[in-house]
Amino acid sequence: MLRAERYQQIVDFVNKKGIVALEDLMEEVRISKATARRDINDLSAQNLLIKIRGGAKSCNVEATSAEPSFVAKSLVNSEEKQRIALAALEYIHDGDKLMLDSGTTVLELAKLLKSKSHLTVVTNDIRIAAELQDIPDLSLLLIGGMIRKGFCSSYGFFAETMLGNITVSKLFFSVDAIDPEMGLKSYTMDDLNIKKIGIANASERILLCDHSKFQSRAMFSIAGLDAIDTIIVGNELEESIAQKLSHMGKKLLLVLASCVMMRLLMVPS
Repeated sequence: MLRAERYQQIVDFVNKKGIVALEDLMEEVRISKATARRDINDLSAQNLLIKIRGGAKSCNVEATSAEPSFVAKSLVNSEEKQRIALAALEYIHDGDKLMLDSGTTVLELAKLLKSKSHLTVVTNDIRIAAELQDIPDLSLLLIGGMIRKGFCSSYGFFAETMLGNITVSKLFFSVDAIDPEMGLKSYTMDDLNIKKIGIANASERILLCDHSKFQSRAMFSIAGLDAIDTIIVGNELEESIAQKLSHMGKKLLLVLASCVMMRLLMVPS
């Protein structure tokens, strides 16, 4: 394959997926890790894609509504996700009964729960369950059902039935895309009902999302923004979007997390 043809294949693949991990690119184009890294550097220098740690993403934020792999998702804004998780930890108190939905940002929160005592945690995410299983005084309930291959989360009839019989004080969850007018969006129908049931059965719903979710596009609707009590997002969020949310008249608290402080925007009721 000529270099120009390989470059075009890489750009097309990245634009189709939106975000790709280095390993995904190597498999798709059938190239070595060294070649993949070199090609990403070259294409990034030509402004044909954006180099990120461990992979690449499209220059066109509206390029795709296809779902990236779990590995690709975990590479995006990883430092921001850690800050978001640290801010979210302040909302958790000893003895709380929580649901942790699947997702890379929620997984970062799960890694911090060793600092809390006597929690009860419900989750449909195998990775989160594995992270929590060795905490001595934590009660863990893993929702069963069909497993989303590559994402390690349960969905389907059995998962929905089980979760439908559980209520929690707080839900921590994430979504694939957020539109101030259209609400919360998902790439896939697989876990759509899981998220809807979690929202319905929680007393307090806290959305964890890095700022790129406001630039993403996805097909399937989960809920409107009025279904959320709190959004925790990095201070990389565009000021125009923050202001737009603050003037929507929703009962919403927008928390901008940074390394040293949290900025609160109270939305008028």
